[in-house]
This record gives sequence, structure tokens and C-alpha cells, in this order.
Amino acid sequence: MSRVRILGIGSPSGDDQAGWLTVDALRDAGVSDNDQVFIEKLDRPGANLIALLENAAWVIVVDATHSNSQIGRVQRFGQEDWPDYQQGLSSHGLGVIDALKLACELGCLPAKLDLYGIEIGEVVPGEVPGRCIQAATRQLAYLIANDLQQTLAA
Repeated sequence: MSRVRILGIGSPSGDDQAGWLTVDALRDAGVSDNDQVFIEKLDRPGANLIALLENAAWVIVVDATHSNSQIGRVQRFGQEDWPDYQQGLSSHGLGVIDALKLACELGCLPAKLDLYGIEIGEVVPGEVPGRCIQAATRQLAYLIANDLQQTLAA
């Protein structure tokens, strides 16, 4: 099993592609699947997210948020933020936070979990993500790539 899993969550609807675009930007930056790293795009995984958390040392999850904040704002959510977070991080049936809470109850969370949300605007099927979203995903990919490099080099 891969030591690090990077999961970009989204849908093909406008800005909701934020997680997918972050994965694409990571790959463009030279981060690729290997024996240490597994990267995947997920389309509204719901409870299936839980199985992807198991047996990993570090999981990085990126999804869109929708909380009326500034579009393109990147936010990191710690586990302490989950109980109070009522908006964003999925309208995908069982949302990301719900799946993570369930994984916690089941004892399936990895030792390290980084959860990032990118504040989005329009979610229109078939539309191209806005420029703010595209810029935010490249910025987040750069941050994640640097974290990976430092962690895997240690």
C-alpha cells in the first residue's frame, strides 16, 4: 500500500472540479503515482472514501467548499474543525466531513490527515472552472508538493 494518498474530490460541474484540478496540477508539477504516493480523482465518493483512508500513513483530501467566503480561498481543516463545520466540503450525498467522522468512529483514520477546501462559486454542469479556482488549485498543488518532498525525503 502507498504510504501517502492524495485524493482530489469533485464533479464535472464548474468550480466543483477544484479537487480534480489540484490533482492535475500536482501531476503537472511532477508528482506521480509510485510505491510511496497514490493519487486519485474521485467523483463524489460518499462512504467509499473510508476504504481509501485505511492502511495509509498520510492522506491528503482536497474538495470544494461553499460557505460564502472569498472564491479561491484555500482553507485547511483540522479534525477539531469537523464538528462545527456545516457548509461546503461536499454536497455529494454523504459528504466528506460525514465520511471522515464515520471513519474516525470506525478507527480507520490515518495517522496524518490533511483536509483542504477551496472556496468555489458557480457549480454549473459542463462549465469550465473560474480563473480564481484554477489559480487556487495550482497554489495548493505547489504547497502539497513541497510538503511531500520534505516528508518523503526525511
